[in-house]
Amino acid sequence: MTDVQMQQKIQKIQMSLTPWYKQKTSWTTIAGVLGTIGSYFAGEVSLMPTIWAVVGGLVIIFGRQGVEKSRIPYGELPASQRGDSDIVG
Repeated sequence: MTDVQMQQKIQKIQMSLTPWYKQKTSWTTIAGVLGTIGSYFAGEVSLMPTIWAVVGGLVIIFGRQGVEKSRIPYGELPASQRGDSDIVG
C-alpha cells in the first residue's frame, strides 16, 4: 500500500468518526459536571464529590471516544492508528 493510499484510508476513517462535541454523551456529561460545579459554589456539595464528578465526566468522554474508535474493524485501521507499540504503518 502506498503512502497516498494509506493517507486516504486514514482520512476516510477519521471522517467516519463522530467528533466528541457532536455526541449526546459528551453534552450530557458536560451538563452534569457543570451542575455539580454550580452546586459546589452554591454550597450544596463539598469539594470531594465535585472533584469526583469532574474526573468521572472526563473518564466518560474519553471512554466514549475509545468505544467509537473500537467500532471500526481492526483490519481497516493502519498499525500506527491501532496503537500497536512500535509498528509504523
